[in-house]
Amino acid sequence: MFLFVYGTFRYGFELHHFLKDSRFVGLGHIEGYNMYDLGSYPGIVKGENSIWGEVYEVDEKLIKEFDIIEGYMGREDDLYVRETTTVFFDERRRFRLNDVYFYRYNMDINCRDLIESGNYSMWAGMPEIVNYFSYAENTNTKVIQGRGVNKILDEFPAVLNGYKMIFSVPCKYGFCANLVEDPEGKIYGYNVKTFLHELNSLDRAEQHMLKYKREIFEIRDMKGKLYYAMAYISDMKEEKNPSKEYIEIIKEGLKRGFGDGKISTGIEKYL
Repeated sequence: MFLFVYGTFRYGFELHHFLKDSRFVGLGHIEGYNMYDLGSYPGIVKGENSIWGEVYEVDEKLIKEFDIIEGYMGREDDLYVRETTTVFFDERRRFRLNDVYFYRYNMDINCRDLIESGNYSMWAGMPEIVNYFSYAENTNTKVIQGRGVNKILDEFPAVLNGYKMIFSVPCKYGFCANLVEDPEGKIYGYNVKTFLHELNSLDRAEQHMLKYKREIFEIRDMKGKLYYAMAYISDMKEEKNPSKEYIEIIKEGLKRGFGDGKISTGIEKYL
């Protein structure tokens, strides 16, 4: 089962330790609610805005703990009510999870201040965590650290299905990697849990909105577990030949997590 948290259970806040052993699925939003400042924590009620938060995989035992913390006992005067909702992981709503638990505030919000952004972490000045799928040269530790991603909270091998790699974007290596759809394709890389502001640094190296743009993709770990992660993709689709140096950098990056046996679809003809 999955849980959407939007307030003091989010990363960096005082109650986040309850989720320290839970799997972070991705940053997402729900629709049709307003968020209010309740003093030392927020609450959401039915409205017309979007609410941003983090999705975790949880078990029934943890849900029961959350019920106690949130004052939910199934009565009309409970402080919060546990309900289910749909979480969207991209603003185009291509990727979603249904029947995700969350807690709706069940008291009067008169005289409470509206948090217009619906994003409690941003409103409170706290860092936001995201999943980032690194592929090609960004699987190489030296490269990604040189591009400003130094605060990695977690990293593990992952695969993006349904794509192949081409080399079509001019860069200092000649032509850098890009993704195009391929029903039989597999892209091997890493799911990197990091801070959103770290990706803002990476944007400069990737020339975000000039050569590449960030999009959300469904990726899976080696056990088949699903995650929603940001990755860079370009509209430049005319395939060129990569340099031998560039291919070696990619191979080195994958080797540390996959050994010598995994190569993304599209690279094999250049080996």
